[in-house]
Amino acid sequence: MLQKSKSEMIETIIDDNVSKGIAHNGVEIIIDRKKCNYSMYDPAGCKKCLQACTVGVFATRPLEKRDFSIPPRERIDPTQWVLLPTWADWCNGCGDCVKQCPKGAITIQLGERLITSDA
Repeated sequence: MLQKSKSEMIETIIDDNVSKGIAHNGVEIIIDRKKCNYSMYDPAGCKKCLQACTVGVFATRPLEKRDFSIPPRERIDPTQWVLLPTWADWCNGCGDCVKQCPKGAITIQLGERLITSDA
């Protein structure tokens, strides 16, 4: 499944492999969804990047969009959530999220500078 959204500041792309935020200021943040074990409902699910990022680059949302045309009592709570670099244009390149990610799921391209867990 491929989802795309675009604003005047950033383009967000979600597919089965990655969540990606591409900002017009040259910042690109990629989250490898196969490595990331973020979970909204699982207490063992990792939330370290959310805690480490002081500028608030990341956000979460249900993978499937809710259908608000269904009466509230008949709606099913979403069980699959996805981590998104929604505000990639705010990234200052500190790399704290990359350092804190135990799975090495986050990569940041800041102009010519590449920040990965391998670096």
